[in-house]
Amino acid sequence: MYSFMVERKICEIPVFQFEQLNGQKQLNHFVTSRRGGVSKSKYQSLNFSYKVGDKEQHVKENRNSLAEALAIQPKYLLFPDQCHTRNVYEVKCNSKTEDLLSTDALITNCRNICISVLTADCVPILLFDPVMHAVGIVHSGWKGTVSRIAARTIEKMVKIYGSKPQNVLVCIGPSISQKHYEVGSEVARQFEFWFADTPSIFIRNPSTGKTHINLWEANIQLLLRQGILKRNIEISGICTYENSSLFFSARRDGCHCGRFASGIMLI
Repeated sequence: MYSFMVERKICEIPVFQFEQLNGQKQLNHFVTSRRGGVSKSKYQSLNFSYKVGDKEQHVKENRNSLAEALAIQPKYLLFPDQCHTRNVYEVKCNSKTEDLLSTDALITNCRNICISVLTADCVPILLFDPVMHAVGIVHSGWKGTVSRIAARTIEKMVKIYGSKPQNVLVCIGPSISQKHYEVGSEVARQFEFWFADTPSIFIRNPSTGKTHINLWEANIQLLLRQGILKRNIEISGICTYENSSLFFSARRDGCHCGRFASGIMLI
């Protein structure tokens, strides 16, 4: 279901939150915007990535501010390395950032550890099992989507925590919309192979001959195939490309633009 995300502040940092997760007392979650930080120029102002050319001190200050707002130590604000892999890592109470190399999804059942991903068009997916008290976070660009990383994350939660897919709540955060996500023929063929039963995922623009991919719907289909209930999937419906004042977009601004954060934490 599409929703109007709730905008609020945690301390002085503006964030967006999902309706179906807001009522969960044992949970904290967020999607940041590009507002509320100290970064300058094209990174203005809440950039969380060390890899895009922003000043290291600014990124560190932004991360420390978010950790403080979440009432955790900065070392418990964890981001995977994010190399467009299909790898899912189980975060334990003693896990560190350096453990999360070549990883694009995290799961945990530990309290007061915030698992997070960075995006600027790719799809952030938040997962919560309120029965087994476990959470997950996924970074899914086109490579992650055709590698079924969202499905693999559910499989890991089932295997490790005993989660039942019908209990898991799923939230799909701001990311690039189909209208603005044009891809080449090689990428289009991969989506046509994996999602032949849902042709609306790949629409050809007759004026350009290019294919436009719906990453939101592709990930929804992957989740439904794993047994996630449609009514438990909430979609922000916010396009990062179209909302330049709120979100970074690599397709709009180039690969070295800033990155905003999506995170989830058991409390």
